[in-house]
Amino acid sequence: MKHPKTWVWLVASSIALAAPISALAVDIKVPAKVHLIKQDKNAGYVGKLAKIVNKPVPQTTFTLPASPPTTVGGTLKFFKVGTPGVWEDLSLPFNQWIPLGPGGSKGYKYRGAGSLTDPCKTVIVKAKVIKAICKGPNSTDSPSPYSIPVNPALGAAWELVIGGDKYCAESSTATAAQVKINDGTKGIYKAIKANAPVACPIAIGPSATPTPTPPAATPTPTPPYGSASKAFLNQAKGLLE
Repeated sequence: MKHPKTWVWLVASSIALAAPISALAVDIKVPAKVHLIKQDKNAGYVGKLAKIVNKPVPQTTFTLPASPPTTVGGTLKFFKVGTPGVWEDLSLPFNQWIPLGPGGSKGYKYRGAGSLTDPCKTVIVKAKVIKAICKGPNSTDSPSPYSIPVNPALGAAWELVIGGDKYCAESSTATAAQVKINDGTKGIYKAIKANAPVACPIAIGPSATPTPTPPAATPTPTPPYGSASKAFLNQAKGLLE
């Protein structure tokens, strides 16, 4: 007969093996050293440049993704916290990633075109730095919903998803970000030295359009004598008296 502790271990192991990968997803909150968004003021404030540089606090390192992006690819997006809208994921196909070091032991690098269909020019994931540079109109969802100025209390956010790992950063009052430029006329937002967020911010989807309430039906007036024919007869009787 197996010892009770053995049964507990077997059950726990079976549950862990049966759990889907999505259930084991990990949020990796990172500090943002530089968070920069530029819009083209000469082209209706469409996206021009989106850049983020994340570095770990001293004497620590970032966790590398459990699943290599050279196999699973990834997605990336810049967005405003608390602003509803359609926030597009920028695709980072697996075949444009290269490993750094044997088997990706030192991290990974994405090499893109910086074009309309492939906006992200460079994405680097290493133990000592995570960086992304995206260019052109599709680098951000500008001018709407990504409008400038950014509300500093809510902040600007970024996320990179690779397999079951989501790296995220937030430049806001809560993360003690220092906002250097927040100029809607120039189309520039820049914040530095943001701490890692307590929780990964979530991009809010578009607000639902409320369904109009149909007007209430107008009640049909009731004749004063119960029916039109009865009213006529009663009136006629009054005239004969």
